[in-house]
Amino acid sequence: MASTQTQIANASSIAIRSLSYFFLRWALAPFIPALVFTLFAIYVPTFVSGYRNDPKYDLVDEVDVVVTETTVQDNTPNTPKATNDGGEVVREDVDLVETISVQKRPLGFWKTLLTGAPNSRSLLLSAIGFLLNALLVGFVADRLFTERYYTAKDLSFARPGYVSRDQAKLLIREPDQSKMPVTVDVRIKDPKAPFDSPLWVSAGGIRWTTNLTDYTAALTIPLKHSKQRTYEWKTSNNHSGEFTTPPSIGQHAEADDRPFTFLATSCIVSRLPYSPFDHPLAIPGLKHLAKVLPALRPQFLLFLGDFIYADVPRWWGKTAEDYRQKYRQIYASPDWPAVGQNLSWIHVLDDHEIQNDWSEGKTGVYHAAIDPFKHYHAAANPPEAAPQHPVSASRPAASYFAFTQGPASFFMLDTRSYRSPNRLPADAADKTMLGPDQLHDLLQYLRKPEPRGVKWKIIASSVPFTKNWGVNTQDTWGGFLAERRTVLEAMWDAGSNGYGVVILSGDRHEFAATKFPPPLGSKWPQNVAPHEFSASPLSQFYAPVGTYQQQDDEDVEIKYIYRGNSKFGAISIENLEDGEQSSLKYRLFVNGEEVWDMMVLTPPAPQAERGSDKHKSSYTWKFLQFYQDNDYRAPEDVQPSLWGAEDVARPPVVVYDRVMADDRGVGELTAKIRKYGFVFVKETPYDDPKYTKGLLERIAFIRETHYGGFYDFTPDLAMADTAYTNLALPPHTDTTYFTDPAGLQAFHLLSHVAPPPPPTATHLDPDTVFEGQGGHSLLIDGFYAAEILRTKYPAAYETLSTVRLPWHASGNSGITIAPDQRYPVLEHDKATGKLQKIRWNNDDRGVVPWGDKYDPTRWYRAARRWANILKRKDVRYWVKLQPGTPIIFDNWRVLHGRSAFTGTRRICGGYINRDDFISRWRNTNFPRRQILDRIIG
Repeated sequence: MASTQTQIANASSIAIRSLSYFFLRWALAPFIPALVFTLFAIYVPTFVSGYRNDPKYDLVDEVDVVVTETTVQDNTPNTPKATNDGGEVVREDVDLVETISVQKRPLGFWKTLLTGAPNSRSLLLSAIGFLLNALLVGFVADRLFTERYYTAKDLSFARPGYVSRDQAKLLIREPDQSKMPVTVDVRIKDPKAPFDSPLWVSAGGIRWTTNLTDYTAALTIPLKHSKQRTYEWKTSNNHSGEFTTPPSIGQHAEADDRPFTFLATSCIVSRLPYSPFDHPLAIPGLKHLAKVLPALRPQFLLFLGDFIYADVPRWWGKTAEDYRQKYRQIYASPDWPAVGQNLSWIHVLDDHEIQNDWSEGKTGVYHAAIDPFKHYHAAANPPEAAPQHPVSASRPAASYFAFTQGPASFFMLDTRSYRSPNRLPADAADKTMLGPDQLHDLLQYLRKPEPRGVKWKIIASSVPFTKNWGVNTQDTWGGFLAERRTVLEAMWDAGSNGYGVVILSGDRHEFAATKFPPPLGSKWPQNVAPHEFSASPLSQFYAPVGTYQQQDDEDVEIKYIYRGNSKFGAISIENLEDGEQSSLKYRLFVNGEEVWDMMVLTPPAPQAERGSDKHKSSYTWKFLQFYQDNDYRAPEDVQPSLWGAEDVARPPVVVYDRVMADDRGVGELTAKIRKYGFVFVKETPYDDPKYTKGLLERIAFIRETHYGGFYDFTPDLAMADTAYTNLALPPHTDTTYFTDPAGLQAFHLLSHVAPPPPPTATHLDPDTVFEGQGGHSLLIDGFYAAEILRTKYPAAYETLSTVRLPWHASGNSGITIAPDQRYPVLEHDKATGKLQKIRWNNDDRGVVPWGDKYDPTRWYRAARRWANILKRKDVRYWVKLQPGTPIIFDNWRVLHGRSAFTGTRRICGGYINRDDFISRWRNTNFPRRQILDRIIG
């Protein structure tokens, strides 16, 4: 019989092997390594003791019993007799023979190897069993500790983030300041003659990085081509890749006839299943993804959370640096470049970026955890969904996002930062996953009409929408049933309007496709049911047993697959030929192989949206005669308030929150611009340019030009324009080379810092701000200056009003823009004769016409008169722009310029069309009936 030490060694060995296998091949449960190490500490002494003390031989004690029977005659009276059939007495004699021998114990070859228990008969077998256990413990230690020593502090990489028609975001990490500045060049891959240039073009760069952002920076690359193109990019610190712009909004394809395709998945952890031959940062799932990317050619990948596992296999620390290291390790993986440098990744947040099953208020690590998410992911994400909501402690910046590409619009939820504690019952009316602001924005998104051709509303949720997962349901939307019902009803409404609604989720390390039909007999038809496709992990453990099961008719199971360490979905959208409906095909890949697919169609569009219903209108002659005699159409009689420098000592101002609150604030803003030509917007958040963008979009959509749409730039010469320098700019108006120059222009100074400190200054206070010098902005009321010119020099005024000049923009490669005809400096309304528009920019003006009709010297004399007026101190209003106070001005009226400056100024802003501005002004300042009367009579 084995000794107690051997029995303990045997039990601990079996436990070590079972737990090690589970940890290395199934799941990196944080508690397992401690158990394995403890069991090994028990195993070692009991193994040694068992081997040394257990005998090699067994003593075998054999006893033989010999029974001898004798028949005799028994004459003893009154004594019981044992007789046989013949009446004779039988006597039995019993002899015991004991034999003791020594025998070798059985070798137990397989038992020793399989259990790891000591075998006193064989040192070799015992050593092999021991070494197997020691090797397993070493593997566990390797998986647990080795990656911790890969701090990746010297990691340098670049990856594409959000890519739109007019810009691409590139996230760059470069800690080596000797490589600064990092510049980026782009070119069109496979250019198409004659309009595509094959040359590399500078796309800007970053001047320096600091530890405040873990040496990361997001660069926005402006894109000029009007068609879908694939671009190659390269950086000065030796990174390169490519990205593809999306098709036009409403189209599923443009460059070729393939469908609009993107990917969705979640959950990454390295070295699972474990192999001792893998790199310590190897990620097997990325290899599966890299294998199918060339065939799929996706537009982007929606990564639905758990990009890192902060608490797996161990929570090493709770500081921002601990969380940053986890992000660096993913990007430092040798498997990353194949899927990260040529594919746009877009991210949402989930719990393991913070802590398992995290919800607001549960842990104090949120701000440390969100730091790297903000720098590594949110900075390269699409614009935030709701810039009108101010940032606060309860609502962090860069939280949830929205964008539209091709035939679909997307809303990326934040299901963690605002959720109620799970201790509340699942059906509590006030229990929220999204918080009031995000819920409001999501419902507005579901209700709003989409541009023509956009047929799908895609909602990205880090946790499943279905309640069919019976394990840990509280962590999913199944724990927030009241809010889920509200969202479902909005989805059914969207379906009734002809939109297909699809939820993409992850988190569960399983795949399930679920349909959510409306109740039978309700106001919604059955064909408006949204669908959910929940797929994960990209590289993690998978559930060993199924946990998903349909519970009722609200969540209808379509397909369920739980096996596979790597799962991701490919979603392809095509608009059908009739233009009324669109198809969405979901393809599931498990361990790199396609295993299932499904196609969904959008619900039929409402009748009113299907084109003409052949209706004909008829009018009586009496009506037409009345219309002819009572035409109310007339331009608004707006009297601008002309001003000089002293007149705007107290300039027109509005408050940001009032503008964002309702249309009354917008009306106040637009009315002041119509009266004075400009307005300052006080108390505008400036930690992120999205707030300025949202402010402009309260007026109208931002105009696209060859410079892009909303701009955010520093003086880096990213464009061939003096605006991208530190030079002084004389007073001018913008976009003189367009037939319809920009109506409004906005500038918001986000920062103005001095040149970077020398490399030796390594211990500067991070809170110290070194301001640059100069850069004062100049504003001139062009109508006021023109009135001075008209009064003092009427001949010059006449010349500048009649001589039509050639205007152009041709400073950038591939750009030669000119208006439909020549235009004078001073343009007047043909009906009223009033001055309407000023075009003045010497850098955009061509050669003054000459000949019998024009005398160039006459124009130059008039232009000198005009230029001298613009130099007068009494017309020049100088102001130092400040962060938090953008200026919006009428580009048809107000000339602007600036003084030279030192350091780096970051400016954001944009253009708004004149017609859109005037429309917004009308609709926020006049009754609807009055507006219609002026337009249609």
